[in-house]
Amino acid sequence: MNSLSILKLKAYIAAVKYGSLTRAAEALDYTQPSISHMIHSLEEDYGFALLIRSKNGVQPTDNGSQLLPIMEDIVVRYEHLSEAVHAIHGLDVGTVRIGAYASVCVHWMPEVLKLFHEKYPKIAIQLFEGNSREIHEWLDGGSIDFAIGTIQPTDTYPFLPLKDDRMLAILPKEHPLTQLEKIDIHTFEKESCIMPYDDTHKDAQAIFKAARVHPNVTYQIRGDEAIIAMVKRGLGITLLSELLIEDHRDDIECRPISDECVRTIGVASKTEIKSLSPASRTFIPFLQHWIQHN
Repeated sequence: MNSLSILKLKAYIAAVKYGSLTRAAEALDYTQPSISHMIHSLEEDYGFALLIRSKNGVQPTDNGSQLLPIMEDIVVRYEHLSEAVHAIHGLDVGTVRIGAYASVCVHWMPEVLKLFHEKYPKIAIQLFEGNSREIHEWLDGGSIDFAIGTIQPTDTYPFLPLKDDRMLAILPKEHPLTQLEKIDIHTFEKESCIMPYDDTHKDAQAIFKAARVHPNVTYQIRGDEAIIAMVKRGLGITLLSELLIEDHRDDIECRPISDECVRTIGVASKTEIKSLSPASRTFIPFLQHWIQHN
């Protein structure tokens, strides 16, 4: 399969993803007529329609939906092939698509990406910030090559641990619990709690579930920054990771849990890590080395 055929597949995949030929053209940096022509050419090659076109945009036909995951797999494998060929020639090139938690994006990635770009200027990194649910969806849908986050015991993704991140009780400055060195996990059943939604912060939920604790939830918020802001205002306590509250140490108090709790941040992928693209397998050891020395 030549590069033009791959480009046709990319055009179709983008059209389905965005539901619009115009947005697909913008994403791929082509004109809308060019994208339309490539998809029409693909339909002629296959002998049936792939898109349903309407004034509201485009959507895949039944045949198109059936072929879409195969097309996505072909594109990914072609990119891996191209990267492998360049690697044989001693050239570090390619694109790495990474999904990561907000805490990782804020506290790790700026420095990591800066140093990585200096060493490997021809490897492009696409970084997507998401919560647990979003990252799982991206992995399953092939939108990212791998994730940097945590997984739960029920997850089946191959996982490479990178760092243990303590889960801490986060308290307002003047809260009576600040007199204690450690907080018993059952305290969360008595105090007003500000908690994330179940689908956005599964690590805290898993800790409470394992301890058979039902937090006294006063407020439930989706964003970590909003949770921290509400704790600062004295509206309750919460359970968050040490990495998440790194920039807020002066405005809140934090205490370890009596039975120390950690979440393990690592690399999760849909396939074995050794099967990832050469560019991905260049980035992951680089990240490991940075974490070990910081």
